[in-house]
Amino acid sequence: MEPSASPATDRIQALLEDARRRLVETGTRNRLIHVNRANARTNALNLVGERSDAVFAILRKPGKRMRFRALGKDRTEDTSAAPDAGPDLTEDYLAAAGDARHDDAFLDTSLGPDGLQKRLLRLATEARTAEEEQGVNILYLALGFLGWFEDANSQVLREAPLILLPVDLVRNERGSGFDLRLRDDDLLANLPLQERLRRDFAIALPDIEDAEDWTPAAYFDAVARSVSGQARWSVERDAIQLGFFSFAKLLMLRDLDPANWPDGALGNIDLVRRLLRDGF
Repeated sequence: MEPSASPATDRIQALLEDARRRLVETGTRNRLIHVNRANARTNALNLVGERSDAVFAILRKPGKRMRFRALGKDRTEDTSAAPDAGPDLTEDYLAAAGDARHDDAFLDTSLGPDGLQKRLLRLATEARTAEEEQGVNILYLALGFLGWFEDANSQVLREAPLILLPVDLVRNERGSGFDLRLRDDDLLANLPLQERLRRDFAIALPDIEDAEDWTPAAYFDAVARSVSGQARWSVERDAIQLGFFSFAKLLMLRDLDPANWPDGALGNIDLVRRLLRDGF
């Protein structure tokens, strides 16, 4: 039988857990908790007709880039504020292109050529500015979204990204456009969403496995099993959006989790004990 923890150890664990809760913003103002994908945002770009597995398979190849394709037509007014879904995008094009286009190096959007370039320029500029000022990348390609409701009576659909790929927008050397490439960083699950669902619904969303044969489809299957008991919830596997998601505090969140330290070593570190219990 394992000995019970001492009151002093329990206090340190409680203080660490309180610090972790304070680091996680789980309200719907956090774009990791809710993204209104139908909203015409100038700091996000929806992809249309793409498949998460195919996009991931292409981007993960060393040095591989993907280009953006404009399927719509530019409007006479400011196209940078135009909705992603315009009347120029038709199902006829998507049907005529067939499955072969999922294996090409193009990411389809419903903006016109000029509107698309303005949108990408703004995204690239804001991403570069944020990294220069904050020292962290906040530009991600979100693969798959969970559609969920805050309670059984709510009529407001919430949408939260499931897989976050850290990406860069880089100039195409052969033209004036931008290419998308995967950064050499870990891809991330949505930690604030994990915390929100754990706290409010006792649902444990899976972590992303560090395996060579891992695929988004396998992750979406696991998420679907986790939320299967919730009426009206859905996993939109091929909903994809390029946008800004801040993970600045989430690495600290994991560092403060005693479960990520061998034998509870975090609470036994002299500096931690002095900060949280003994003083200096």
